[in-house]
Amino acid sequence: MKTHIKSIAATLLFLTISSLVFSQKITPFQSWETRDLAKANSARRMEDVSFQEKKVIFYINLARMNGALFAATYLKDYREDVRIPKNKYYRSLVKTLKEQDPLPPLQPKKDLFKEAIKHAKEMGRTGKKGHRSANHKGFEERMKKFKKKYIKIKENNQYGFPDALSIVIDLLIDDDIESLTHRKTLLNKKLKYIGVGIRSHKKYRINTALLFGGEIITN
Repeated sequence: MKTHIKSIAATLLFLTISSLVFSQKITPFQSWETRDLAKANSARRMEDVSFQEKKVIFYINLARMNGALFAATYLKDYREDVRIPKNKYYRSLVKTLKEQDPLPPLQPKKDLFKEAIKHAKEMGRTGKKGHRSANHKGFEERMKKFKKKYIKIKENNQYGFPDALSIVIDLLIDDDIESLTHRKTLLNKKLKYIGVGIRSHKKYRINTALLFGGEIITN
């Protein structure tokens, strides 16, 4: 009986997410070069990774590779479609993207994916937010093994959006976050690798964990 109920709940969640995702307007912009779109889609060959998780990386990479074009296409189109306000955070994002030098696309790493998915699952199951694990390990303790491999390690978390473009734009705008921590992480030139986990959440319905790694330590 419990299994049947879980199955029904999972189906309803999938249908809800699907309707939200596919109701969003998606415009194929001809102003983007095919080779750049392919380069941005760096996780396309990853197995056991969802379409939306791959698309999160795709949109982050577009913003990194050509910020001005991202602002003029995907960001502008999204704002007009979703009607998000042109507040100071939105305006500062447009300015940042227009002035930003091209950055290399982030590359997927299985170990970062594994940890991101684990964290998203734990936050979803417990209904919590933040960087502390279900067994109360803080971010520094959780990241010990990664700090032996990567020069820099960062984590972003997002709650409530089921589709990749909404997730990325929400993190880039960083509304009401004066430090712009999430935006700065996504556009950090010292970060090279990424893992993404999108899972259901008891309170916010959906949550996304993004884990970023810098250069790999070679000695």
